[in-house]
Amino acid sequence: MGDAAWTRGKRWYALLACAAVLVAAVVVAVASARGGTDRAGGRTGADRGGHPTAGTGRTAWTPDPHGGDTYSGQGVLRLRSAPNIYYLPRYSSFQQAPSAPEFHVVLTASSAPSGDSGKQGATGKGAVGRVEAAFDLTAFQGRAEITSVQKGYGCVRSGYHVNCALGSLKFGEGADFTPFSVRPKPGTAAGPAGTVTMTVRGANAPTVRHTTRVISGSPRLTARPDLDKLTEVPPGGRMRLTPAFGNKGDTAVEGGISVVVSANGAGLLPRYANCRYDKATGATKAQCDFPGPLPAGAAYETDGPLTAVADRSAKTGTVTYTVWRTADVGYLAALPASAPHGSGAPLRLRSVDGSAFTGDGAEPGERAVGGGLSFETTGKNDVEAVGFTIRGRVGQVVEVTVPYPRGDGWTDSFGRGTMWVTLPAGVSLIEVPPQDHESDIPYCHRGPRTDGPVACPGPAASGTVLRVRLDRRVDGAHGSVSVRSDASADPDRRNNTAPVTVQYLP
Repeated sequence: MGDAAWTRGKRWYALLACAAVLVAAVVVAVASARGGTDRAGGRTGADRGGHPTAGTGRTAWTPDPHGGDTYSGQGVLRLRSAPNIYYLPRYSSFQQAPSAPEFHVVLTASSAPSGDSGKQGATGKGAVGRVEAAFDLTAFQGRAEITSVQKGYGCVRSGYHVNCALGSLKFGEGADFTPFSVRPKPGTAAGPAGTVTMTVRGANAPTVRHTTRVISGSPRLTARPDLDKLTEVPPGGRMRLTPAFGNKGDTAVEGGISVVVSANGAGLLPRYANCRYDKATGATKAQCDFPGPLPAGAAYETDGPLTAVADRSAKTGTVTYTVWRTADVGYLAALPASAPHGSGAPLRLRSVDGSAFTGDGAEPGERAVGGGLSFETTGKNDVEAVGFTIRGRVGQVVEVTVPYPRGDGWTDSFGRGTMWVTLPAGVSLIEVPPQDHESDIPYCHRGPRTDGPVACPGPAASGTVLRVRLDRRVDGAHGSVSVRSDASADPDRRNNTAPVTVQYLP
């Protein structure tokens, strides 16, 4: 072949090669437009569940090593907790960077109500598959840097975007995680800084979206720390608590303040219209909401007390409160909007000196734990021993659980007490050495006197066990079980002893 022919041949093969490359590129482009690729960092189009995804720079979904790529039934994703307002601390360049608050997310999965899916009830079995949570953090650009992501939940970042591949979430379960951490930059301007958007998708559940307002600045909630101790409170007696709170930060609290009151051994009277209660009567929890903002440097107390009534059976109790930003009351602390409200006028605020108020060291911008009151009533303990019967055949070794006394006052300050059992005639104790005890079950043992009552320690969750042998039949034989109590706390000790009987089986 001549040189000219050879040259023409090379050009022909080169043209064929270029055409092949062009065709391959077109095929890949079409495939990417239709379904995307599975290469990390370059996925476009739609994910495996058919949901649109962001363009270049996002990471493709990969199965969660803690879950699995399985799902069934129509599901629902619910956002139990995520910040509504996120305060980003400010500082000067010559200061040490302060810690930023956590961006805490609690997500749960459940089956769709039967009316929606027609297949499963709200408690059906199954899972939401291929769950992904995407966070757009561009509001932090120029104000903070993303220092880490929670890799245990499949979180990866690309610039100011974080994607978390959570895998499958079983119905009734969920994810409780902090997807990313940030460190503020110095010299940022105070005030609104944009929004963080979160989008959660699942293969068989509707998409969930949430927006968080970002504000540059740091409120610091405080509360009056005083804990008053009341004594000689009669059963049914009334006690009064006046919550107080302030803001020692550099930024106002937007959206108002909520005071959550909890009572133990007492009930709260549903008095105020801007307070809602967990029950219409005998409430043990209240949430009182006050409009904002709460300016930096301000402090207030309620212009009236919250009234608690000591339970008739209570010997001691507490009434305490916690101060929250209304926009972000903890989901375990908040009462639903449908909870019963008080029937009176609204509870209002008046200015006070808050210089002695203290805050929560762990979450200063989120909440402050106030003081409250503890109380002791004039009610007396009535300890009452509970009798029991030993059943078995003559010659048999049997075990019986010794019932614990009714009422308080038979244990010491460490919660330990002793029941003293005098065995019926014809019945003898079989001691169980400590090394032979099954788990943590306490067994009765000999008392200080060999001819005296048997000592049965308690209480224990598993109960206290008495092991005996029925040596011989003694008709009408009976013993006793007794407990000791303080005469000043248990003035009627006539019921501190109860009978122990024997029932012989054929």
